[in-house]
Amino acid sequence: MSKMQTAHHPALSRRAIRTRLLLTLIYAALVPYLIYRVATSRYHLSAVNALLLAALSPAIGTLIEFVRKRQMSVLGLLALVGIAAKVVSALLFNNARVVLISDSLLTGVYGLLLLGSVLIGKPVTVTLVTNMYATSPEQREQMKQRLQASETHRHVMILTAMWGVGLLLLLAISVLLTYTLPIQRSFWYVQ
Repeated sequence: MSKMQTAHHPALSRRAIRTRLLLTLIYAALVPYLIYRVATSRYHLSAVNALLLAALSPAIGTLIEFVRKRQMSVLGLLALVGIAAKVVSALLFNNARVVLISDSLLTGVYGLLLLGSVLIGKPVTVTLVTNMYATSPEQREQMKQRLQASETHRHVMILTAMWGVGLLLLLAISVLLTYTLPIQRSFWYVQ
């Protein structure tokens, strides 16, 4: 049994992973884009209202996953926080570009959290991984101990730093695209 397998959760096949990834891309990227396009061109909604309407698809997908598994994943929780940020930014600023980059701003905050956790020597990725893969408190503790072993810990620190830098770069690119491209084009790249 591999390190990512447990007695209750066998490793997924490549086909199952591809299927999950494809479904996620459909409800988190393609459907929101189509909703936005139809809402603005056919129903003449403002860009802000169309962006909020487009956020329903990922929210519904996350809630369906929660109902199916009876557990909120870390990524699902982050998605819901991002959608809440869109709603708040729409209400406060009523500016489509600000609504578009609200997710990216959260991405930047996550990047800073990752880098901060590296600076204090306690990479937050250890907590994320153990919460995603461990099914019991005992398994969580075992995984934490394995991930905090000296050589593994060094690799986790490097990976966490890379993710942090990557997320900050993603924020910079998203802001650049949002403020240089038309909203319809930047929606596809920033979402």
